[in-house]
Amino acid sequence: MTKITVYDSMDAPSTGGTSLKGKLPYGVVYQDLVEVLGEPTFLPDDSGDGKVNFEWVVEFENEFGEVKLFTVYDWKTPSPEWSKENTGTIEQAEEWGDGSQWHVGGEYYAGDFIEFLHNTILGE
Repeated sequence: MTKITVYDSMDAPSTGGTSLKGKLPYGVVYQDLVEVLGEPTFLPDDSGDGKVNFEWVVEFENEFGEVKLFTVYDWKTPSPEWSKENTGTIEQAEEWGDGSQWHVGGEYYAGDFIEFLHNTILGE
């Protein structure tokens, strides 16, 4: 059985050493992520370099009992308001082309986590 735990900023483990592992598909927008994952772990004022407005820190246990830590975040978008309204939209696909601006970071392969979010949110 798949299980997720979303951390808040007070108890989030370190995500140092993680890197981009994939992107969420177009059609997954901010409000979808809030509905599935809850409020973001970190908000715009929490980013030290200003490259991320919203970030969720998620522990994901797949169907085989493997537990991995992932982050879901917007990357280099114009503003927090822009991310809430535009990031991940189908219309954005023409502008950005190479995948949604909702990135998935981790230390390991993230395909099963991305597929879980895709199926949960888009019902595919």
